[in-house]
Amino acid sequence: MSTPPLFWEAISFSVIAVGSVLVVAWWLYLSPMKPTTKTVQTASPRLARTLALLVGVGTFLLTVGSYWDASEHVVTGIVPGGEDFLWPPHLMMYGGFLVSFIVAIAGLVALARPNLRAGVRDPRHWVRHNPYVGALALAAGYGLFSIPGDAVWHELYGLDLTAWSPPHVLIAMAAISTPMCAAGLLIQSQKGSANPARWIGFITLIYLTLAMSEAFLIGVLEWEFGRAGGLVAARPVWLYPLIIGAVGYMAIVFARGLTRTPWTATTLALLYFGWRVGMASFTMGMSGTAPRLTLVFVLGAVLYDLVAQRKDLSGLRRVVAETAAYTIGYVLVALPTLEFVIKSSLPRFTLSDHIMTVLMTFAVGVVVHLFAERAAAWFRGDSTQEKKLDAMRVAAA
Repeated sequence: MSTPPLFWEAISFSVIAVGSVLVVAWWLYLSPMKPTTKTVQTASPRLARTLALLVGVGTFLLTVGSYWDASEHVVTGIVPGGEDFLWPPHLMMYGGFLVSFIVAIAGLVALARPNLRAGVRDPRHWVRHNPYVGALALAAGYGLFSIPGDAVWHELYGLDLTAWSPPHVLIAMAAISTPMCAAGLLIQSQKGSANPARWIGFITLIYLTLAMSEAFLIGVLEWEFGRAGGLVAARPVWLYPLIIGAVGYMAIVFARGLTRTPWTATTLALLYFGWRVGMASFTMGMSGTAPRLTLVFVLGAVLYDLVAQRKDLSGLRRVVAETAAYTIGYVLVALPTLEFVIKSSLPRFTLSDHIMTVLMTFAVGVVVHLFAERAAAWFRGDSTQEKKLDAMRVAAA
């Protein structure tokens, strides 16, 4: 059977979109360039905060549009393609990318003026000293460039195009990156401040909530909308709780690493579930259906926060203790939920599936913990300081 021309057209659009962004990213961040003796101007705290708050508008539109789009697919059974691709939910989603892209370009222009006056003419210097602005332009730009390819993929596969398909995963990565860049700008605006503003920490958690929401949208929404047939049914059943547990844990460890305040994990978990209840109400009002609530990991976040506040743990012992606390709290709620609340819309969980859920959540959680802490330290720009703090904890123990 010959491959349909639409398939090659979809591949071509996707390759061009991804390739273009990767080439520009390499040139901006990794390509060799001569050092400059001039002082490279960075975004002022005021500019960084302004850009971050404006990106929040685009991220809000993008996330709301994504849930609306998914619910419309389920209700209507329609996946628009071709000329019909830009139906209202898609317009909201891609409008969110457009807002973020415009904000990023405005930020680059604002950085270009003082740098050009200072004699710094290579834009790579501007971007490498202001990485979140450049990354925001790349992520939002990819979201816009992906429109033709996404339209063709949908026209080709319709509802059979799984959420885990390459075009959807790439768009999700761009959607996750935009609020992460906004959070990075807020953290950047706080550097050197003796008294960090509390509202910035709270807004940062909201952005992490939106990023987590997009990750769950691509990771588990097919299960949560009750579409556990076809390719979804072929996946191991314990993947559903594992993905929720791992993504939730990565987010709360990362959040605590950014803010370094007590009860950050619990606050983020509550914000996320509050957001999901709001999205359920919105999609129910717009489309008449809503995804099932993600398996609740609030207890896991509470136990994690309690252990994270202990002063007698350090190094790998701390990682294992915090991950074990989160895993216990998570599975105590998740496993009964799977067994008694939503089992009718999912494949049957056997005893071995429950055991795999516990073991894999803990094992993946340890890896996620190590990655998330280092990512948070990199976001703060003080990974060296983190190593010193860890050494002090070991000495104290």
